[in-house]
Amino acid sequence: MFGNGRGRSDVHPAHRVSGFVLLILCALAESVSAQGRSSQELLHEQYAQRRAEFEKAMGELADTCEAKGSVSDAERIRRLSVPLDEQTQNVDDLPTEVQPDIPVNAPPFEQEWRTRLRKLQTDYAQDLYSLSRRAIHAGLPSFAFDLVREVAFQNPDHAMARKMLGFVRYEDGWTTPFQASMQRRGFVWHPKFGWLPRTHVERYENGERYYNGHWISAEREAAIRSDFRNAWEVRTEHFEILTDYSLERGVELGVALEDFHRFFMREFAAFFSTPQQIEALFDAGSANPRETDDRHVIHYYRSREEFISRLKPKQPNIEVSNGLYMPADRTAYFYHDPDKLDTNMETMFHEVTHQLLGESTRRPVDAGLNANFWIIEGIACYMESFDRTDGRLSVGNPLHPRIHWARVRVLEEGFYVPMQKFTSLGMNQFQHAGDVPTLQRYYSQATGLTHFFLQYEEGRYRDALISYLTEIYSPDARVRARIQGLDQLTGVSFSELDQEYKAYLGTLPSLTDVGGGGE
Repeated sequence: MFGNGRGRSDVHPAHRVSGFVLLILCALAESVSAQGRSSQELLHEQYAQRRAEFEKAMGELADTCEAKGSVSDAERIRRLSVPLDEQTQNVDDLPTEVQPDIPVNAPPFEQEWRTRLRKLQTDYAQDLYSLSRRAIHAGLPSFAFDLVREVAFQNPDHAMARKMLGFVRYEDGWTTPFQASMQRRGFVWHPKFGWLPRTHVERYENGERYYNGHWISAEREAAIRSDFRNAWEVRTEHFEILTDYSLERGVELGVALEDFHRFFMREFAAFFSTPQQIEALFDAGSANPRETDDRHVIHYYRSREEFISRLKPKQPNIEVSNGLYMPADRTAYFYHDPDKLDTNMETMFHEVTHQLLGESTRRPVDAGLNANFWIIEGIACYMESFDRTDGRLSVGNPLHPRIHWARVRVLEEGFYVPMQKFTSLGMNQFQHAGDVPTLQRYYSQATGLTHFFLQYEEGRYRDALISYLTEIYSPDARVRARIQGLDQLTGVSFSELDQEYKAYLGTLPSLTDVGGGGE
């Protein structure tokens, strides 16, 4: 659905970014011309060479530790030398405390290997940071951001890397601007109740609630807040969640959405930047992170019935939706369904993708109105595959039903609209495809093409796609009227892209191989 709002349903899925630090992380992706690809290849070669040197030195240090009987330390060193894309450790889970000094009372050999390890990591991190600057100037913001993440993984106290990842130094640790603000005000994070004044924690755990200046029972508060006009308000770094279901569920959603936001901004940072901002960020001492009150608004209702009744006046065919983002309201709407929690979370990731992209401008824009509408739904469907297993954040699992069906449509059903024609479709042409099966195939192709442009050959076309998105969502109508084609942005003809896409689908595993595949 797309009109007054964008919604996702089982049959017909459709449809500000705050976070100052990542807002200024990467420059708008430049066109990936033949010269650009040469720069990309050169930078990747330089990275591979420095990475090989680092792995060799780390391996030698691990061998030395092993020879001295420090087997567990040797294993740790080898794990740290594994490339980020092969890491078994959670590279997004950076330490919150500043690295401690090497103990002066440790045995001489331990002091020796720890000193050597820290120097290897610090020197490597600094070299990668310098390489990330060159990547920015070469128009490769995605590669630059990957390098910055690795910098922070190897040297968690690298001030510029931390800054670009959205952290500030607070006392003896690293935190976000919002978290630092809450801590200064005497609040603490409770995994069940969210941010609470430190003095309220014990009473909350004992079943009391603070409402309108008075302490009442949890049951009494629940009864009051069952009216959405008195909904719980859960504020996180980037979201404001209003719900009449429960405080606890609101906190759960806040944690999930912050994970999603962190991942989304990591993957698409170049969308939310300007060349001037990135230059300022890479100049030490400028563009300090700050807290913002500009949050994405989420409404989460107690039931589907309430969802329908509240949104019916705004969206007459709301019954077909499981969730909805309304650009005019700058609000995303969802409801609680205990039997479909996983499906509802995928709906939320879909709609919040629309929200993050749509709220990148102060006013809604008619993105994809006359052409290029496929990517608006393609990227939202792609982000439904967002996964948070064991705290690890990922997206694009080829066995996810959305991506599985993209493969099936082309390779098994023989359905494919040539890319040049497909990208020319505007909103009405796309959404009114003639019948539901054709519309489903359009969504599948849009999802598959998004997967292709983001992941083909280790992200060869990623920055081109992000540049494409940037133009589609530009607040300048003149830019939206002259959007560059993906053939121009990649430097590859549409016919070649068609061939590469079909071949790429053939490399993906099939969901039918492991059982399943329902749409």
